[in-house]
Amino acid sequence: MRVLLVEDNPDHAELVQVALERVGASTVCVVSDVASAQEVLEGEEVDLVLLDLKLPKVDGFSLLSWVRARPRWSGLPVVVLTTSMHAKDMERAYAEGASSYVVKPTRFEELVRTMHQVVCLGSVEGR
Repeated sequence: MRVLLVEDNPDHAELVQVALERVGASTVCVVSDVASAQEVLEGEEVDLVLLDLKLPKVDGFSLLSWVRARPRWSGLPVVVLTTSMHAKDMERAYAEGASSYVVKPTRFEELVRTMHQVVCLGSVEGR
């Protein structure tokens, strides 16, 4: 599984990256802002995006909207991985096309289960 992790906190990014590699993520690309994520998506094949909402300059909602506005990535699973427990953020994320919403901190097993669910669902839907 090729994962793009969009996370501006280096400590969180490192923990998630190491954990994902341990469960067999073939490529874990880590970026800390929306512009870098867009660059990766334009040039790389990605199976899943793990997206923090609170990013510098431009928030994660903007990246989510950008991804969903492009037919190429209409079925790309995007899991929001954030500290926000606000219902309005969750509702907005789903309204803008998030595949799932996970609140940090989370148990790693829950994150992996969510990732597998959204990736498998995407392949069933013809992604």
